[in-house]
Amino acid sequence: MQSYQEPEERNLDYNPLDEAVNEKRYTQSNVNTAGVDFTKPIEEPRFTPPPFEQKDIKNEKPKEPANPDLKNLSKKDTQMASQQMAKLILQGYSWMHDFANKGLQVSEKKLNKLQADGEINLNAMIDYDYGKKVRAGDFFQEYNRQVSGILQVSDDFKEEVTPVLERVLAKRGIGLTDDQMLVYMFGKDIASKSIIFFQQKTQLNYMIQSIKEATANIPPTPPPPTPKEEPIAQEPEEKKVESVKAEVLVVDKPKGRKRPTRV
Repeated sequence: MQSYQEPEERNLDYNPLDEAVNEKRYTQSNVNTAGVDFTKPIEEPRFTPPPFEQKDIKNEKPKEPANPDLKNLSKKDTQMASQQMAKLILQGYSWMHDFANKGLQVSEKKLNKLQADGEINLNAMIDYDYGKKVRAGDFFQEYNRQVSGILQVSDDFKEEVTPVLERVLAKRGIGLTDDQMLVYMFGKDIASKSIIFFQQKTQLNYMIQSIKEATANIPPTPPPPTPKEEPIAQEPEEKKVESVKAEVLVVDKPKGRKRPTRV
C-alpha cells in the first residue's frame, strides 16, 4: 500500500496590496479644487447631433399613379381598375402554365419527322409499366394526354393572392380603366383566333407536304388500256309495206262479149 505524503508548508511573506497601483486616466480627478473654481458658474454641456437628411415636408408632392388615366378617378373607380388589372395578371399567369404544358408535349410533326428520318419507329413495342409492352406511338399519345394539364393554377391560390394583389396595385396606382379593359378584351379575342388560324394553316401545309412526299415515293401507275371500238350491230331495216291500192278499171262492155274485170 502506497503512503501519501503531504506537501511541505512554505512560509511565503506575500501581500497583494504591496504591488504598485496602476492608476487609470479616468480615475484621476480633473476638477481643480482651488477656491476660485467653486465660485465660477458651471458651463452647460454642448452636444453636436448627428447629421441627417432634412426633408421638406411642406413641398413634398403626392406620388403620381403609374397609370396617368387613374389620376382623376374616384377611389371606388380606382379600386375597380385595380381589380381588373389583378384579374388580367392572374389570367396571364395561367397562360404561362398552359404554354409550359405545351412545351412538355411531343408534337406529332416531330414524331413523324423522326420516323421519316429512320431514327425511331412508332410501331415498335417498348417496355412499359412493369413488363408490359406498348406501341411507341400509343405511348406518346398517352404521355401528351397526361402532361397536357400537369401545371395548373389552383383556385385556392387565386383566392389567397387576389385581395393582396389588388391592394398592392391600388397603392401603386396600377389598373385598367373601362376603355383600356375594352381594348384588351378585343385584342385578346383577336389574338386567340389568330393563333388558331395560323395553327390550322400550318397543319394544312404540313399535311399537303406529307401527301406530296408520299406521292413521290409511289411509282407512277400505267395509264389504263384504251378499250377497242366494237362494231355496232345495225338493226335490220323494217320492210316498208307499201299499201297497194286496189285499182278498178271500168271498161265499157262490148256488145255480145264479156271481158274480165281487173281488181
